[in-house]
Amino acid sequence: IDTAYGDVFARCCGDADDPLLLYVHGSGPKNSSMMWNELVMDVSRLAKERGGASLPKKFFHVAIDCPGYGRSPGDRQTIRNYPGGLISSIVKALGRRSAAGLIGSSQGACAVFNCMLECPDVA
Repeated sequence: IDTAYGDVFARCCGDADDPLLLYVHGSGPKNSSMMWNELVMDVSRLAKERGGASLPKKFFHVAIDCPGYGRSPGDRQTIRNYPGGLISSIVKALGRRSAAGLIGSSQGACAVFNCMLECPDVA
């Protein structure tokens, strides 16, 4: 994904036309988009089983490697220093105005919360 902060690698699952769920990992030395594999499969199954009139039955899941982690080049401080800018840039690069949900773990959760303070319309 080409963003204002450089290229960001993403693992995607689902149809790009479905509501977007964006996953942001924590800061451990081996953390990457891979940590979300099981959760993405669980959410997909539950949405299919329980979605309906008021809840989506499918999502477009995008799990990123934050800059400097996994397959994304760049500075690891980017997600800490510019959470709103980076996350909103990713959402826009995916052709969206907003995401249906932002999911974070550890540092990723902090980034998601800070993003919502900086850019409340992103989700």
